Amino acid sequence: MAFLAVLLLILSNIALNSTKAKSQTNQPNIIHLGSSLSPNANTTSWLSPSGLFAFGFYRQDYGFAVGIFMLNQPETTITWTANRDDEPLSSNATLELTLDGELLLRTDQKQGKAKLIAQTSTQATSASMLDSGNFVLYDNVSRVIWQSFDSPTDTILGGQNLTAGKNLVSSKSVSDHSSGRFLLGMQEDGNLVLYPVNSSYITEDCYWASGFNGYSSDLCLNGTGFLYLQGDTDLGRSSNRRILANGSSEDEGNETHAIIHRATLDADGIFRLYSHHVWSNKSSRVLIKWSVLENKCDVKGFCGFNSFCALEGKEAICHCFPGFDFIDPDSKSLGCYQNFDEDNCRENEVSGLIMRYNISSPLENLWWVNYPYSVLPLKEELCSKSCLDDCNCWAVSYTDVNNCRKYKLPLRYGKIIENSTDLAFFKVILGNSDTPTHVPPGRVNPEILVRSKNAPILILALSLGSVAFLCFVFAVSSFVVYKNRAHRYKKLWDSNVGLAEDFALQSFSYNELERATDGFKEELGRGCFGAVYKGTLFGSNKAVAVKRLEKGVEEGIREFRAEMTTIGRTHHRNLVQLIGHFAPDLERKSKIHTRCSQGSFLST
Repeated sequence: MAFLAVLLLILSNIALNSTKAKSQTNQPNIIHLGSSLSPNANTTSWLSPSGLFAFGFYRQDYGFAVGIFMLNQPETTITWTANRDDEPLSSNATLELTLDGELLLRTDQKQGKAKLIAQTSTQATSASMLDSGNFVLYDNVSRVIWQSFDSPTDTILGGQNLTAGKNLVSSKSVSDHSSGRFLLGMQEDGNLVLYPVNSSYITEDCYWASGFNGYSSDLCLNGTGFLYLQGDTDLGRSSNRRILANGSSEDEGNETHAIIHRATLDADGIFRLYSHHVWSNKSSRVLIKWSVLENKCDVKGFCGFNSFCALEGKEAICHCFPGFDFIDPDSKSLGCYQNFDEDNCRENEVSGLIMRYNISSPLENLWWVNYPYSVLPLKEELCSKSCLDDCNCWAVSYTDVNNCRKYKLPLRYGKIIENSTDLAFFKVILGNSDTPTHVPPGRVNPEILVRSKNAPILILALSLGSVAFLCFVFAVSSFVVYKNRAHRYKKLWDSNVGLAEDFALQSFSYNELERATDGFKEELGRGCFGAVYKGTLFGSNKAVAVKRLEKGVEEGIREFRAEMTTIGRTHHRNLVQLIGHFAPDLERKSKIHTRCSQGSFLST
């Protein structure tokens, strides 16, 4: 069978060479120096002789891009894009084969920023868009010095090779031809492999491979639709060819104008072989002749981190794991994030509130590529509980042989595998345990309380704050009491000062009066508010009478002031002279009250 396939390949190559020989009589459309294109001009592209291919501007998103495309209906098929990761161009952009022999793109017609489309070592003198879909630049002896076939983007066409060491990178989408998420690499060891673009390019990331053949190979697609790997040694030996797919058509019919074959790494990560049947009116029919995978969920990275792929009918749909939401609901392939918002997280950190965790309902037949950080011989219930008790664990996978595997985040390359016995459980924040609609009904699951690590700090802060507040209240209260008492004594002092201003009186201390009366020893008489004692002033031996108040301070002083005012303003030979007084000392009021509950005044 393999011999027949190889024989068919040889015969197809002979037929292709014959076709090429005939087509060489048709001269290609020559593009001369000084020719230019613009989206605003009448000429927006340069056509191949048959009109099947064009090189020039095409619409992309909100602007334009430069590339090669098939002019089939109902949709234009892009086969190559120049500077594919640049921003879309405005309608004022121009593409020119300059008089200096450069293929130059200007962003506007006012000689704005320019960028070379093709890097050449010699000056080009002309260019052509060929019927093979290859755009070429020629030197002055019509030798090809640059061709688009040498730098493919996501597609190879009939007659084009993907040489060892080169890659195809998928487009972002059908309408956006900038670099996408998947890569097809022709390795130097002859292995043709498929990887996600942002991966480590190791075995765990690879989702399809042709296998090693022991020598460097090229991926080739001939004009009759054979896709094969060709070794670079002894190219004449058919044993160095490994056929991947036969895209030749058996139902071409007489009305068929042309059949174009292309192999494209599509935006979904699957490498496919297509045949385009194009009629003379440019209408076409596109057939998928072969693909490396049938199930899109087998493409690693089809769904992003913390999500999984599930087939619903023939469509592959991305779902978030329980406790996660899509990063972008309009682009679910980007993956998912844990669905608790940052504000709630900050509130928990500040307030020390308890955060509740739960285990989601089990998901059956779920697989992902991560290696577990812990494998335990536990039963199902203990397996899920062990994840609750482990701060590093966010998911567990359990098999019916008491095999419990614990995983950290993020989880990669999740997908549903039919007829698997595995059960997957996820740790979720209580209240956020949303699960996909196709997940089986939930079970009664354990929950755990996890206290914020900042709780002790919060308790200490609250305690210190309470103590500080109580100290503040005590200080304010003490100050108010002090002010009230000071005010009372100030009134007494002011009254005594006023009394002193009325009379030129000498002020005595309590100790002086006590010593003068020998401790208030000899009583001369008694009045309404106190007793009068005999005394002698120290240093002058002058006899005096000292009256000592014995009733309430305010009442006694009020009466005593009236008495002193009367005596002080009355001058009579039968009345003694008032020579001094003792006023309460605010700083010694406790001593005065202890030794003598009233103040004492001196009179003669």
